[in-house]
Amino acid sequence: MTLLNYVVLTGKVVTSPRLHYRPDGSPVIQFPLELNDSEEARETSSSRGKTLKRMGVKEGARGRVKIVAIGKLVEMKKDLLQSGQHLMVIGKLHQRHWQTPDGRNRTSTEVIAKDFHQME
Repeated sequence: MTLLNYVVLTGKVVTSPRLHYRPDGSPVIQFPLELNDSEEARETSSSRGKTLKRMGVKEGARGRVKIVAIGKLVEMKKDLLQSGQHLMVIGKLHQRHWQTPDGRNRTSTEVIAKDFHQME
């Protein structure tokens, strides 16, 4: 059986992307993407809320997903990443688990971007 982990999202960059570097020197950019959504889609998709909740989107949020871009993608396309910019993001879902210093278990679901394109 072949497993497929492939996501295509369209939306708007909510805040200015945060740039930092890994210990090996490769750049990493993180930003929230507010998903494009119409009233019709919200009304017809009863499972949408459950799906967004599994992805870590908080109740009442307007469908924001954390996007992470790494390495050459950041170097080639960082100019597209501005607050308010409409993007199509292609990537894969990734879930991280860790424990806080006070012993609480935490989970974060994000999209690791393989490519993104400016939308008109």
